[in-house]
Amino acid sequence: MSKDNNISSLDIEKFFDGELNKNERTRFEEKVETDAWFARKVRDHHQIRKDLTIQGNRYRIIDVMDEIHLKEFGGIPYLKVKSPEENFTEKDSLDLLGDKNAKPNSFQSTGKFVSVKIFYTGIAIAASLAALITLGSVWVAKQKEHQEVHVNSGYQDLVMEESGEGKDTNNKARKLRTIDKSIPGLSKTYVATAFAIAKNGYFITNNHVVQDCKSLKLKVKGNVGGWLEYDAKVLLNDTLTDLAMVQIVDSNFMELGILPFTFSSKSVMMGQDVYTLGYPKKDIVMEPGTLSSTTGLMGDTTAYQLAMSLNSGNSGGPIFNTKGEVVAVVKGKHNGKEGTGYAVRADYMLELIQQYEAANDVVLKKPKYNQIQYKSRVKQISHIRQFVFLVEAEK
Repeated sequence: MSKDNNISSLDIEKFFDGELNKNERTRFEEKVETDAWFARKVRDHHQIRKDLTIQGNRYRIIDVMDEIHLKEFGGIPYLKVKSPEENFTEKDSLDLLGDKNAKPNSFQSTGKFVSVKIFYTGIAIAASLAALITLGSVWVAKQKEHQEVHVNSGYQDLVMEESGEGKDTNNKARKLRTIDKSIPGLSKTYVATAFAIAKNGYFITNNHVVQDCKSLKLKVKGNVGGWLEYDAKVLLNDTLTDLAMVQIVDSNFMELGILPFTFSSKSVMMGQDVYTLGYPKKDIVMEPGTLSSTTGLMGDTTAYQLAMSLNSGNSGGPIFNTKGEVVAVVKGKHNGKEGTGYAVRADYMLELIQQYEAANDVVLKKPKYNQIQYKSRVKQISHIRQFVFLVEAEK
């Protein structure tokens, strides 16, 4: 294998094919854990292999369709061109093609005439339908498998259904709304967390928090203790990493101050201390923890595993390292393992931001300097908390 700092695509291919020896595989896996850029390259390579496999299956389907046609109709090699002495005119050929501008060029098989155009069109349609059916079946199977993995593994999203705290509990419509979402005209409100990524009102949260929401609000406690509430909208989401970008679109909103924290795409080392801020209740809560694994549920390379007590409402919360850098985004926990949570790596969040900037030809006012890296955790939190908002998503 090539040296660690210059691992080639061939080495990555050998890794997936199981052709690396024990020492090479160990060095390879260590580099995946410690080098976020290389880990992303390996994941991209893996996706390419999957795409090529699907494309290969598609071509095999086309080959099977050709073979079936060969057996049933004799195939092109067995089709005979109608000889001039047979009573077949140019007009017959043009009528068969249905095209007055076409040139006479037909074949005969078992007493029936088949135009080249019609023949190939039929094959193309049949092959395309077969490919679509197969790929559609694969997609449905993958979605079902993804859902079953989450259900059977004990994974739980960390959104909290609003209980009506601080509201009129005698409101019958309100009570019904939290009981049965299927009743026409009624809906539920879910609570989670979001954090600012730019001072002009851009935030990151989880896709499962805001997906299919009818309305979206972001809230934070003001200096005098009351809640400041703003209307927001979803800008971009990613179902694979479970991330979403939202923006405040309220006329009462003024720009936030300069964000005191920054974002880190570097891989976090196992055992590193981290903490999160979020809304598992109607007030912001800090929860300390440790990064216990560099992969998420069932080896998910887009996420970290955390030794941290997380609860409903923590979804979308930022994970900070000791320097006050955002290194991940909370997304769920494991019901069967007390104190086990999962968070999406920050490099995927940064990719989502770059994707939005490129698509909309804008540059967000992201923080450039970390103002809290040398402060104690208590001081860090006092600066950070005003940029972590409560999310209310009505669905």
